[in-house]
Amino acid sequence: MDATVELLATRPYRDIKVVDVAREVGTSPATFYQYFPDIEGVVLEASRLLVKETTAALGDFTDGSWSSDGLAGATRLVEAVLDGWSNHLPVMRVLSALAAEREPRFVKAYYAATGPVLKVLTKATEPTTPSAESKELVHALVTGFAAAAGQEDAGNVRGLNKQQRRQGLARLVHAVVTTSAA
Repeated sequence: MDATVELLATRPYRDIKVVDVAREVGTSPATFYQYFPDIEGVVLEASRLLVKETTAALGDFTDGSWSSDGLAGATRLVEAVLDGWSNHLPVMRVLSALAAEREPRFVKAYYAATGPVLKVLTKATEPTTPSAESKELVHALVTGFAAAAGQEDAGNVRGLNKQQRRQGLARLVHAVVTTSAA
């Protein structure tokens, strides 16, 4: 699994073959198939680890109290999510891409991976935002987190470095969780 994720960090998902992974770990494709049905199976298994680690990383945020700390609380949340995802960025990119293609197993895995973030944001927006509006805003933020994760290793993007992009996302999170009901 580690070798596959390392390859995903340097090559497009569809360019990775079982023989490449086997070669990387010094074994045969037959050995690979003893553990996984295909490359997709490895990515889906890696996504389970991502869900577990994301859930753990957000443990201190589940009650929504972080939102009362203003921008500082939102910044802590953004850092927790993106730092937690940092070891899983290749997996997040594949999940996002294949979920966008409506590949059912990857849609489910994408929702599982982003679910802990969705829960934390939903809890924080409940007191200030009507339900339907809250769902829309939270969905947009979760999508923003996934997009930000895809650019974490990109250096400068549109003249903004990684920390500036994170701060922009924190400002959006802060704005959403402090929006008053109209």
